[in-house]
Amino acid sequence: MLFAASSATAQSDWKSSPEVEELYAKAKEEGSVVMWGTNGREVEWIPAAFAAEFPGIDVQVVGDNDIVTKAIAEARAGRHEVDVFWHSITGVQPLNQRSLFSAVDWSLFGVDPANTAFDKGMGFTNNIVYVFAYNTELADTENLPTNWKDLLDPKYKGQMAGSLFLAPRLVSALSIEWGQEEALDFARGLMEQDMLLTRAPRDTFLQSGERIYAAIEVDTLPKLWAESGLPVDFVVPEPAVLGQFGSVLMNDAPHPNAGLLLAGWLASEEGKAARKAAIFEDDLRPNADNELAQMIWADGKAVVDDTPEVIEARSALYKEAGDILSGQAD
Repeated sequence: MLFAASSATAQSDWKSSPEVEELYAKAKEEGSVVMWGTNGREVEWIPAAFAAEFPGIDVQVVGDNDIVTKAIAEARAGRHEVDVFWHSITGVQPLNQRSLFSAVDWSLFGVDPANTAFDKGMGFTNNIVYVFAYNTELADTENLPTNWKDLLDPKYKGQMAGSLFLAPRLVSALSIEWGQEEALDFARGLMEQDMLLTRAPRDTFLQSGERIYAAIEVDTLPKLWAESGLPVDFVVPEPAVLGQFGSVLMNDAPHPNAGLLLAGWLASEEGKAARKAAIFEDDLRPNADNELAQMIWADGKAVVDDTPEVIEARSALYKEAGDILSGQAD
């Protein structure tokens, strides 16, 4: 099923195009739309922000880590409750393998074709990038790491906390640039640094001074910590490791017009701006107009991008790296 526009619509005027006006009218007739995302924080801002642009449509959101399994189970049972599904490229892949979502002409919403995946089934909404965060009042801000291997410098020993959820994912992604053995040696080196790897929030360690560095984070977390008053900033060591997120319109969506409008808005410049204002998540694609994206994609910088083509490679070392970082293997 392909939802198509008669012509590409400029980013600045897509909302006033006849196609979108007709789509909006049909969406209001449907009256509501259902969206699933990975957790509450990722989706709870959407109903109010979408209503500010397109009033008259009730947006119902579900935030849950198990939405991939649930979406597949719903489809197998012949139940179709969700219109828009939002996840990472890795999270969307199982749905793509089962042909559970529709191709969309994203140009209707001013979306660059380069900002789509899975044969125009997924419209990119935002990225994360792995970062090295630090307490600005306690850290040596003149000598911060420029490469992930710098974390193995003895000066960081006993000074770093990190996410046990994120660390094996970072190591596995780094193997694309470094090779598997070098990436696993990096994981072993982190263990020798007495790094505090935990699933608990790391901002508490920075705030108390128990640790100076939150060494393996994604950019949105230190942004949120800084907003709450914690003296924290971050750098992006090389290679920059990105994660890509986006929205898809499900096959047999119960509200296909409202679903298309919401999915398209999320991938549009307006939707991206609303996301950034609400939860500090940004578009970090090469064509994005913001300082962090431009720094990541500067000439000569090494980047591990997140695309469907590297899903398998990015996850190849996840278990082995996780065993090392959790102390279950050497």
